[in-house]
Amino acid sequence: MWFVIKQLSLGIFLIIIASSVLLFTDRHRRAFNSEENLQKVWKLRIIEFTDVLDVEECRQGVVDGLRESGLVEGKDYVMKIQNAQGDMATVNVMVDSALSEGADMLITLSTPTLQAALNKARGMPIIFTYISDPISAGAGTSNYDHLPNVTGVYMASAYGEMLEIIKELIPETKALGTLFVSSEVNSVFQKDMLVESARNDGLDVVAIAADTSADVPAAALALGNSNINAICQIPGNLTASAFPSIARAAQSYKLPIFAFQSVQAYQGATLALARDYYDAGKDAAFIAARVMRGEDPGSIPFQPVSSTTVIINLRSARALGLKIPESIMSQADEIIGE
Repeated sequence: MWFVIKQLSLGIFLIIIASSVLLFTDRHRRAFNSEENLQKVWKLRIIEFTDVLDVEECRQGVVDGLRESGLVEGKDYVMKIQNAQGDMATVNVMVDSALSEGADMLITLSTPTLQAALNKARGMPIIFTYISDPISAGAGTSNYDHLPNVTGVYMASAYGEMLEIIKELIPETKALGTLFVSSEVNSVFQKDMLVESARNDGLDVVAIAADTSADVPAAALALGNSNINAICQIPGNLTASAFPSIARAAQSYKLPIFAFQSVQAYQGATLALARDYYDAGKDAAFIAARVMRGEDPGSIPFQPVSSTTVIINLRSARALGLKIPESIMSQADEIIGE
C-alpha cells in the first residue's frame, strides 16, 4: 500500500511540474523562438523615474531577459536607457525625445513614466514594469481589458504576508505608520491596500502625506510621534529616494521599519519583503520580445510577478531588542549583520 501511495504522489508531482512547464512555454514561447527573424532593428527606450537599487535590479532584469530571449543587441535592437532623477518634467522630455528620435518601443519603470508614455505615445508599444497597479495608472480596466498598445508586469506588494510577520515579531502591535505621496496614484493605491489589509487583521494605520523630498523628514518625525508600534513603509519613488530620513526618525523613536523595497533593508529597515525586481524586469523583457516578434500587445494580459525576496537586517533588529525567530529567519534570502 505504501508503495502505491508513493507512486501516486510521484505521479501527481510530475503532473504539476509538467503543467507548470506547459504554462511557462505557452506564455513565453514567442519570446524564445530565436529562429523568427525580426522585421527590423528595434529602437528601444527604457525610461526610469528614480535611480535606486531596486530600479537598477529591474533594469538589469530587462537587459538579461532580452538576451535570454535570443535577441542580440546591435543586430535585433538598439537600446537607450534614461533616468529622470525623480523629476516629472524630465520624464515628459524623455518621452518626447524618444518619439522625435523614432523609438519603436518604450519600456517604462514606474507609474509616472508609464503615465507619461500613455499620454504621449498612444500608438507605440509600451511595456511596463516596476509598478504596483497599472489599472489605476490608466492602462486598462483589467488584466485582459486594456489599451491595445500596452502590456507588462506589475508587482502587488505582499501586505498580508508582511502583517503576519509583524504580528509574530511584535504581538502587541495595534497601529502601524506609513508615509505616502498624495499626488501619486500608485502611492495612494498602496496606502489604501495597506489600510484595508491592516483593518482585516484588526490593526490601525496612521498614514501621513509627504509630497516632496523636503516634506519627508518632518512627516517621518510626525509619524514616530503618532503612538504607533512600527513603521510599515509602503513602496514608492519618493519614499525610496528619501528613505534615510525615515530611517533616522524611526531610530530616534526606537521603532522598527518593515519595508517592501529590498534596498531599504540595507538602509536600516528591520525586514524587507520585496517582490523580486530583477524577475519583474526579466518578465517584462520576455513580453517585449514577444511583441518584437510580431505578437499584438493588446492580446497579452497584464501579468503579476510572484517571486518574493526576504531580507532581514539583524543589526537593526538587535538595536531595537527584537529577536527574530527561526520560523522567520528560515524564510530569508539574505541576512544583513549575521
